[in-house]
Amino acid sequence: MKLVVIGLDGAGFELIRPWIEKGLLPNIARIKSEGVWADMQSVLPPVTAPNWKCYSTGKNPGKLGLFWWEHIDWRNRKISYPAAGKFGQREIWDYIGEAGFKVGVLGVPITHPKKVNGFIVAGGPGIGEKDFAYPEELESDLIGSGWRNHPKASIELERDKAAVEIRDLIDMHFNTARTLSRQYDVDFLQLTTFHINILHHFLWDSKETRRAWENIDGHLGELMSEGHDLIIMSDHGANKIKHVFNVNTWLEKQGYLRLRKNLALNLYRLGIDRDSLGNIISRLGLQGTIAKVVPKSLMRKVPSALGGITCEDKAGRIDWRRSRAVASGQGPVYLNPQSGDKDNLRQEIVSGLESLVDPAAGERIVRKVYQREEIYQGEYMYDAPDLIIDQAEGVHIPGGIGQRRIFDSPGRWVAENK
Repeated sequence: MKLVVIGLDGAGFELIRPWIEKGLLPNIARIKSEGVWADMQSVLPPVTAPNWKCYSTGKNPGKLGLFWWEHIDWRNRKISYPAAGKFGQREIWDYIGEAGFKVGVLGVPITHPKKVNGFIVAGGPGIGEKDFAYPEELESDLIGSGWRNHPKASIELERDKAAVEIRDLIDMHFNTARTLSRQYDVDFLQLTTFHINILHHFLWDSKETRRAWENIDGHLGELMSEGHDLIIMSDHGANKIKHVFNVNTWLEKQGYLRLRKNLALNLYRLGIDRDSLGNIISRLGLQGTIAKVVPKSLMRKVPSALGGITCEDKAGRIDWRRSRAVASGQGPVYLNPQSGDKDNLRQEIVSGLESLVDPAAGERIVRKVYQREEIYQGEYMYDAPDLIIDQAEGVHIPGGIGQRRIFDSPGRWVAENK
């Protein structure tokens, strides 16, 4: 009998409980009634990176050097994506393999192909369509059979097409994991599907999201029928967005963040962004054409409706010398190490953030702001954000810069991690 661990990125009972009660997810309902279940606590901030890595290593972000999707480097005035290959940590499947058991790992974000006693297929955002599998011949076999790590369609431009592709990817990954587990005769299988969380963020409780969950439920039923021991887990939950708090706009208006002027930032402040362009493209029926002829690298240079841009462009828009603080999305805040009286600066920002109330709704934006020493420990503390915001229920904190307003309405991103 095999142990199968299923990771469902962004899964939470807030979303699926009504579907369980309506009988739409019978296998999950059976697991919940016959097994043991509980809500778990994510590492702050509650995001894919670092939480899957914390699970696989049993270590907190301070021992991994991984705190969010971007790393802010004040000294070198750079913002970069964390590379999975940087974290040469032993993971649960390494220990299981070293004990003589065969392992299979597929789809776990923030992994990379490495030698294991079995197979590994890396997954999640940040993994490309090559250099993603061990053994090397496995990658060639997967590519030859039509394997893909990501949907081709953009959910921002082609909602229906992207939703279908995501369901197909989920099916492909489940089916491939079961096939490979038999081929490699594994004792332990870890399968994580990241793409379900894309549907959560953009479509929340839509029929497209429900159908994807029904597909997942069917695959879980097949695994149960094979007699495996089954563990289902998630890296974080999700909730519908009620408030958008543009943290870097707040830092800018408080005088902590200074920005350089450039054309893209000026266009954004005039209301020209990816969502407004996307709406025009949709009305003209040009989604497919634009997706084919406009490079993704060019689209990434246009801010989203919430000011989101790539790490590299964000770094180029910050006046590093005059700024005292800058934030990433969903909570991390980094202070300029050369700021005078850093303790007072830290306390000023904490007090300001913890007292914030959305004026339209009269509700708090922040549960609590933690100092890094309160939640992290380890040899990479020097890379950690100085402050970590625990966002309140229903609050989305984008990491973009240059937004026009401190508080905003939800855009195409309609649900947030929790």
